[in-house]
Amino acid sequence: MSNFELSRNSEVNTEFLRAPKSGCFAVPYRDGFTLLEVLVALGLFTMIFTGLMLFITITFKSNDVIYNQLSAQKDARAALSAIVKEARNAGSSSIGSYIIDTAASSTLAFYSDLNNDTFRERVRYFVSGNLLKKGVIAPSGSPLSYNPANEVVTVVSRDLIPNSEPFQYFDETYNGNGTGLIAQSVNVVKVRYIRITIVIDQKPNVAPVPLTASTEVEIRNLKVY
Repeated sequence: MSNFELSRNSEVNTEFLRAPKSGCFAVPYRDGFTLLEVLVALGLFTMIFTGLMLFITITFKSNDVIYNQLSAQKDARAALSAIVKEARNAGSSSIGSYIIDTAASSTLAFYSDLNNDTFRERVRYFVSGNLLKKGVIAPSGSPLSYNPANEVVTVVSRDLIPNSEPFQYFDETYNGNGTGLIAQSVNVVKVRYIRITIVIDQKPNVAPVPLTASTEVEIRNLKVY
C-alpha cells in the first residue's frame, strides 16, 4: 500500500473516531452556570451572610449592655462611697440645725463640710425617676441661711429600678441583722445607722440580671445626742 493510501486511511479513521455514533447525542460544552445553580448559590450565600450579621449584631448588643451595666455599677459604687464619707462626718449645720435634715425611703438630707472650709453644706440625695441625684446648698448671706434656690443638683447614679427606695434607717438597737429598723415616719433624732442600697437594671426583663450595691454607715456625731 502506498504512502498516500495510508495517509488517507488515517484521516478517514480519525474522522470516524470524531464522529458520533448513530443513535447517540453529543454533550454540548458550556463554560457558565445554569439559573438553578445561581439561585442555589445565592440562597446559600444569603443564609450564611444573614447568620453572620445576626451573630455580630447580638455580640455587639450584648457587649454594649454589659459595658453599660458595669459603668452604671461603677457610678453606683462611687455614689455609695461618697454618701458614706459625707454622712460619717456629718454634723450640725452652720446655723445650728440638727445633723439630719430629712430621712425618708427615697430622700436623705444632712449637713456635712464637703470642701473643708469650716462651713457645712446641706447635702441631699434623692431619687428622681431612674436617677439618684445629689443636691448641695452652701450656706450664704448675712445672717447665714440655706437658700433652696442655690441648690446645685448633679446625677450620681443612673438606671435605678422603678420606684427605688435606697435608704433604710436604724436606731441604737441595731446589731447588723435587721433589728432596730425604723419602718415608717422616721424620727431623725432616733437614727443611728443608715443602710443604702442601689439596684441597677438598665433594661428591665432583659439579661443580665439587675446589679445590687449596698453599704451601711454610722454617723459619728450622732453618738453625742
